[in-house]
Amino acid sequence: MTRFRVFFVFIFCGVLGNLSLMSLPLHWPTGNPAWARGEDPENFLQPTRTGLVRSALFGCVRNNGNRFHEGVDLKATRWDARGEALDRVFAVLPGVVVHVNETAGHSSFGRYIVLEHPRVEPGIYTLYGHMRSVQEGIRPGAQVEAGETIGILGRSAGGYTIPKERAHLHFEMGVRLTDNFQWWFDARDFASPNRHGRFNGMNLVGFDPLAFYEDFREGRIRTVDEFLQKETVAFSVRTAHEGLPDFLERYPSLVKGQRIPDKVAGWEVDFTWYGLPVRWRPLLEAPEGYSLVVQEESLLRENACRQTVLWEGNNPYAGAALVRILSLLFGEEWKGK
Repeated sequence: MTRFRVFFVFIFCGVLGNLSLMSLPLHWPTGNPAWARGEDPENFLQPTRTGLVRSALFGCVRNNGNRFHEGVDLKATRWDARGEALDRVFAVLPGVVVHVNETAGHSSFGRYIVLEHPRVEPGIYTLYGHMRSVQEGIRPGAQVEAGETIGILGRSAGGYTIPKERAHLHFEMGVRLTDNFQWWFDARDFASPNRHGRFNGMNLVGFDPLAFYEDFREGRIRTVDEFLQKETVAFSVRTAHEGLPDFLERYPSLVKGQRIPDKVAGWEVDFTWYGLPVRWRPLLEAPEGYSLVVQEESLLRENACRQTVLWEGNNPYAGAALVRILSLLFGEEWKGK
């Protein structure tokens, strides 16, 4: 396997409606070279207290497969005299700082940073959690380049304690469901206020960052869009909905195969097992109610912890995560059955 620390990928990026070929650096999130050197996962992943390396991965990897982890945990490699981590954290792509939470107790992510990457198609977010500190100048609106230091890896968290020896970076890549998150949040009786605006974790859907990096390294994909389109479609939803959800204003490349008509009566949406809406098709006639069609039953049952599609006997229905995702995408209340 080729060994290197930084590698470059070609990405098609939409600029004012025109497509141009640009070379963008894709940087590893920390200074640990183990992944780029092709070393074993235990050299760059930080397991939970179970010691199982898979617990640091994306997916139903926690609590004996009963808890979903929406990112990867990258271990510390350097410590100060007090045993606190010193590893720098880097922006992985050029982008803009959109959210900084510096009060550890306000989130299970602890201190965390969210970047959005409008030069990438689609313009995904990246999230950097459990930070020890945030770099000076990293504030909402700040522009960052790939490889720019944004803070120091750590063990900050809200509601629980991460020991020094398990300091790590929780790293996510994904999409934001809606600009109208506060509407959804206010309609529910949560015990604490929404301190994170539309960058609250409930409004974000991540994909597998390690799979993304590996596909880039091996040349199987050149763009984020190519990665999402090769993800397995596990189920589809058809629903009546007039007009364009704001999700598609941010990610228009996910509408596939046709121009969006002036009048849209509904949508057919393909989802991955973890609930990311990867392909959208406009409907000219509104379907009655909504329909759920399962393509990959075994994959969904194996990953039932995600609560996208569940079963009552032989009948599939929308689980809690999918109800939330659909409500946020389409701006209306949904039911699971």
